[in-house]
Parts: sequence; C-alpha cells; structure tokens
Amino acid sequence: MRNVWLKYTVIRLGLFVLLCLVFGLLGLPWFFSVLFAGMLSFAYSMFFLGHLRDQISKQIYEKRSNSLGSGDPESDLENDIVDLEAKSKKSPTKPESE
Repeated sequence: MRNVWLKYTVIRLGLFVLLCLVFGLLGLPWFFSVLFAGMLSFAYSMFFLGHLRDQISKQIYEKRSNSLGSGDPESDLENDIVDLEAKSKKSPTKPESE
C-alpha cells in the first residue's frame, strides 16, 4: 500500500476486529471483548507501529511545509530586526569609580 495512512488504519482496525473475534470465541461478554481488544490493539500499535507513525508524521510535515512555501518573509524580517536590536544593546557596565 502506497498510502501510509491507509496502511496504518487497516492494520489497527484489522487487529482490533481480530482480537474482538478471538475474545468473543473465548466466551467473554461483548463489552469486555471490545474493551480488551481496544487496549491490546492500542498497545500493539504503540510498540510495533512506530515506523508507520513516523512516516505519517513526515507526510504531514511535508504537506504543511509545501502549503506554506518558504515561510513568511515579513515575520523573518521582524525576527531579524529583533535579533539586531538585542545584539546592539550593550551589556550593563560597571559604574566608573571617581
């Protein structure tokens, strides 16, 4: 699957449904089957699907950076001015002794 979002979602939902069926076949009430399946599928995704979450995060970053372009030039100019003002201020000096 080329789309990482779809792959991650299918794996998580598939695992959840599979665990629900297993717990149901073991004779647990449906409420506990759903509860345990949710907890275990969440834990599995946290420990073993980190690489997919990283890829999703990279996709979000790339889409966000592409939609914003190179940044806000006015904001960059304002930041440069503030930095120059901070550098031009002299540090407090010791009072001169008479």
